[in-house]
Amino acid sequence: MKAFTFTVALFMGVLSVSLAQRETSLRVIDALRDLHPAYKQLRDVVVQAVAGAKLNSSEVIFKFNIDIASRKESFMQTAIKTEANVLRQVNGQSINIDTSCLGFLRQSIDVNMNLAGVSFTNCLNNVDASLASEITRVYAELQVNETSFVNLSVYDVFRGQNVFVNPQTIVDRLVEKLSSLQQAPTELTEELTLLVEAFEGRLGEVRAAYTSCLTMNDQLLQTTLGTVLTQLQQICLGSLLPAASTSEPTEETEQTEQTDQTEQTEATEETESTEPASEPAPEIPTETEVPPTEVAEPEPPTPGVVYRNAL
Repeated sequence: MKAFTFTVALFMGVLSVSLAQRETSLRVIDALRDLHPAYKQLRDVVVQAVAGAKLNSSEVIFKFNIDIASRKESFMQTAIKTEANVLRQVNGQSINIDTSCLGFLRQSIDVNMNLAGVSFTNCLNNVDASLASEITRVYAELQVNETSFVNLSVYDVFRGQNVFVNPQTIVDRLVEKLSSLQQAPTELTEELTLLVEAFEGRLGEVRAAYTSCLTMNDQLLQTTLGTVLTQLQQICLGSLLPAASTSEPTEETEQTEQTDQTEQTEATEETESTEPASEPAPEIPTETEVPPTEVAEPEPPTPGVVYRNAL
């Protein structure tokens, strides 16, 4: 009888423990449900932070492209100005210079300008390749940071555990994970900012390499066009023209002045032909001139007066 009572008591004790453990197993689900809102909030924060970093990187790329275009335009303007100056020297030679020789120089100028265009394109191709590589790199870095937060596992707490055998361990793990998720990842924003700044710094190196490439090719162009001037003097037996001055009237200005003078002359001639000639002004006598003496006529005799001479 005692044995039966002990067995019943033991069974009831085990049953009581099992029922309590089942309640704990059910609390696992409650803890898991509390975890999902915090996990969603974390994903939202991470996605927004990464999106902001991508927008910042897009602004960096935009400014980089604007600067590259400005640098290319500056070097192109320099090349065009140099070409114009050399052509001015070649085209300004006297008629005694061999025209065929001058023609060869013009061809040389054109060829060197075309080669400079090829070199400028090569520089830009290098920029394009470097920019594409850097964009791929920064987006991959941003993706890694996003994935490290967004792809956090929620169910890894169940690994090696049994929800019916040791549910309290699972509950404790879920509570710990909830606490970590509720802590805002302040370090994430700092990490993303550093990534964008590093990206901008690497683009600065690409910009510097592009400027160096343009400078080298521009110097080569200046040298080749300078050789044309040497050939103009030594081979074509020409002479260099004086430097163009802004104070000297240009060809268009001279033509305009000649046209104005011609129109003024024509207007004067037309006025003289249409208007009657004015009478010459009377000459004013000088002080040395003596006016002619007039001869006085005799006055008529007065009545009643006797003149002695008449006697």
